[in-house]
Amino acid sequence: MKAPCASCLLLAASVALAEPPENLRCEWQVNPTVVQDPCPEFYWEAASQSSFRVVVAASRDALDKPLWDSGQVRSPLPIVEYAGPRLKDKTTYFWRVQVWDAAGKAGEPSEAQQFTTALRPMPHVLPSVRTFINFGGSPEFAKSRIDLCFRRDAKQGRADILATKYSLVCTLVVPSEKADALAKFCVSRGLTKEGILEDMFCHFAEDTHVTLHVGAERAGNPREKRLCPGWDPANDRNRDGRVDDAEAANLANPKATARQMKQARVPIYYWGPPRDDFVMNVGHPAYQEFMATVHAPAEAEGYDGLYFDTVPPDVAGPGRGSRVLEYPRVGDGRDKWLRDLQMMFAKMKLNMPGRIITGNGWDANPMVMDGAQHENWLNISWQVSRWRRAIEDAVERDRRGKIQLVQYNPIFHPELSEFGAKFDVDYDRDKLFGLASYLMAHGGFTYFGFGSHPYQHVEKQWFKAIEHDLGEPKGPYAVFAEGTSGKADAKNLLANGDFEAADGQGNPADWTAAEPVELDAKVKRSGKFSAKIASADPQINNINKQYVKLKPRTTYTLIAWLKTENVVGSPGAQVYPHEFDGMSGGGQMITVTGTSDWKEYRHVFTTAEDAEGRINFRIFGATGTAWFDDVQLVEGAAIRWQVFSREFTKGLVLVKPNVGGPTGDETATAHKLPGAFRPLRADGSLGDVASEAKLRNAEAAIFAR
Repeated sequence: MKAPCASCLLLAASVALAEPPENLRCEWQVNPTVVQDPCPEFYWEAASQSSFRVVVAASRDALDKPLWDSGQVRSPLPIVEYAGPRLKDKTTYFWRVQVWDAAGKAGEPSEAQQFTTALRPMPHVLPSVRTFINFGGSPEFAKSRIDLCFRRDAKQGRADILATKYSLVCTLVVPSEKADALAKFCVSRGLTKEGILEDMFCHFAEDTHVTLHVGAERAGNPREKRLCPGWDPANDRNRDGRVDDAEAANLANPKATARQMKQARVPIYYWGPPRDDFVMNVGHPAYQEFMATVHAPAEAEGYDGLYFDTVPPDVAGPGRGSRVLEYPRVGDGRDKWLRDLQMMFAKMKLNMPGRIITGNGWDANPMVMDGAQHENWLNISWQVSRWRRAIEDAVERDRRGKIQLVQYNPIFHPELSEFGAKFDVDYDRDKLFGLASYLMAHGGFTYFGFGSHPYQHVEKQWFKAIEHDLGEPKGPYAVFAEGTSGKADAKNLLANGDFEAADGQGNPADWTAAEPVELDAKVKRSGKFSAKIASADPQINNINKQYVKLKPRTTYTLIAWLKTENVVGSPGAQVYPHEFDGMSGGGQMITVTGTSDWKEYRHVFTTAEDAEGRINFRIFGATGTAWFDDVQLVEGAAIRWQVFSREFTKGLVLVKPNVGGPTGDETATAHKLPGAFRPLRADGSLGDVASEAKLRNAEAAIFAR
């Protein structure tokens, strides 16, 4: 038989690539009739994809004039989240997708698919809030208070409590039941004769020092620094899977000294013995298949879904800031880890579309999984800009229909909250602040948790105010009142904080600059220039700094103007004080993400004995562009306070976030209420009728009509 000519093969490949996408799914199902998510995910499969376009319309005939058009999106990920006008309830919509192949050639659009909405919020047992706990809470306690937890036995108290199994997806403990199951899977698929395929682990690409606990991740266990040798296939010249003595004597890459690939595995939580814990190659097709078809279904048996811990947007653990063989983070591969995790979760959802999947701190677009827990979501010490960012992020994710387990961290309590922030307020005041902050963001998919790791005392931390009936929100939260207080010196203690002067290299004078930073004459808040940072890689930590010598035990205000464009990742664009040991307010930073026009941000801190440190600005852990201008450091508390409100059908909630400095009666401001209300106490009782509220710095009030 005559072999086909090269041109015929190219033509055949071209025809194959031009075929439309197949296996279209909305919310992981074919033509679903119950879509609860107001911003559903769309999925498809294509032989090759460099970009895509999805359109959604109210009828099949209207797809050429759609309700929503994603436009041509450059991405190899075959998933997108709906981002058009609000969908109507109990309505059928139609959608289709077109892809461009790896060469940029446009394919034919897919056949139209449809979905029908059944928009409804997640249920809750209490009148006004939706609640969760992690591992604690007996069935008797949970049945009248809790809507979601990690304990399957909680369902004995109430069958409709959602129980999600705590699981791990990015890591593997060896030895363990999961490791045994993975080894069995590898043998059954013919990938190995015994044991786990080594390619399923992540490996350092060069020698890397790592410090971890020994034996287990416990505070009482010693920490040990070890050198993890890196693996470079170029050192294995004869391709026999090891570096022999002759090869080791003349390494192609002397920065990678592992003699076997296994030695270069990326560890994460602790060193053995008796067990080791490693970071997995989440993009390996066989590992994805194992997780989606074997491990996840087994873990979810008897549960409503899975909760995955350790799901960062980049390589987990020590691998994040290191060179990793499987994730070189160059070119289009900069976000490969995130895409690989999205595809793994997509495969799980395809295999288990009815199961809830959430992750710890997961934040991606498209979300792919159903939502996330946000440990350390908020605490009373957070200053107003950070407080508002947490609320707005929660509101936006709720609008998109993503389940959120937002966790308020209480202040220090010797028995109940040993790791809590030491903040000068009483415990009841802190409880009401946490509940009120949650109520600012409360929506159809957001759950409230009060308490923090290690979670042993959740029942004792519960307070009756959570159970009070405030009715339903009448609208979003808003600014109720604002003003200024405190005194500050007008002198800017920073040199060239307005970035008007340049050094010999064109960088901001008087600052120690780090790439990539530049002076921008086109985009500025005032004067001739701003400082611009355009980050193309979340690995970049470009700290631009200026050292200052301040007064001990003195309060200062850091003021900065920022403008951002598509800053995506965590933490984001930041301005903050650093290296002032023992300072109050030092653990916080002005942090901005997303896209926003010029805004002023303030941060108040108080030095301790160490009054020498630096002021930094940067983008870290994120991509996008940020502009910084008119950065000032002044002595004193130049405070701009704000009170936020949200009205409910049966109540009113007010929050005055922390602005730094004292929290006593001298910081109180009076505010006339829109009617007569009774204040709700932490123990659930109501105070006398009031027409005015007095709020101190870092204080909230909840009122019943």
